[in-house]
Amino acid sequence: MGKLAIETSRLSGGGRMSATKLLVLGIVHLSGGAHGYQVRSELQSWGAEIWAKIKPGSIYHALKKAAADGLLTEHAEPGNSGPERVLYRATARGRDEIVELVRDGLRRTHDPTMLDAAIAMLPMLTRTDAIAHVNERVARLEAELVGQAKGWENPNPDIPEHVRDQAELWAGHARTELEWAKSLSKRLAEGAYTMADDPGSWRTVHDPLKMRF
Repeated sequence: MGKLAIETSRLSGGGRMSATKLLVLGIVHLSGGAHGYQVRSELQSWGAEIWAKIKPGSIYHALKKAAADGLLTEHAEPGNSGPERVLYRATARGRDEIVELVRDGLRRTHDPTMLDAAIAMLPMLTRTDAIAHVNERVARLEAELVGQAKGWENPNPDIPEHVRDQAELWAGHARTELEWAKSLSKRLAEGAYTMADDPGSWRTVHDPLKMRF
């Protein structure tokens, strides 16, 4: 597949965990503050347990870990006829982390879960920033396709035929994804979506859990 494909594939190992972290931080920030059950409920309404493979336990773990890392603050509140609840709010470091995770998800190939999470939080980036990282994804996919094509110019006769079919399947996915990424870059350049530097940006949302997909 080529050196670049191998290197980017290695990055995908922690993709599911990074996607959970991104989505949890993003929901807390965009809601202006949320309890754990609110984050869980919101992600369930998005179907994230399917496309991001997020389990309820991982949501609460991500919240606690983010708070321990200084990305969220914890505020104890009296519960409704029950134990205290913890309200989470994003810190400045947490907001910066969201931006970095979205950038990573946009440019990282071979990690559809992280890409899906990045698209869910795409408006956290400025328009210029988003275009730059989508274009980086385009460049990486193009380089990987070129590398694969060169690798098959003189194929190893010992490689089983079904492995060649597997490689062609990946190449087909990559070509489709490449066209999608080019289209997204074009739409962003034409003004699609409300991005972080646009009026009405999601970065300024304070009403709890108003965003829907």
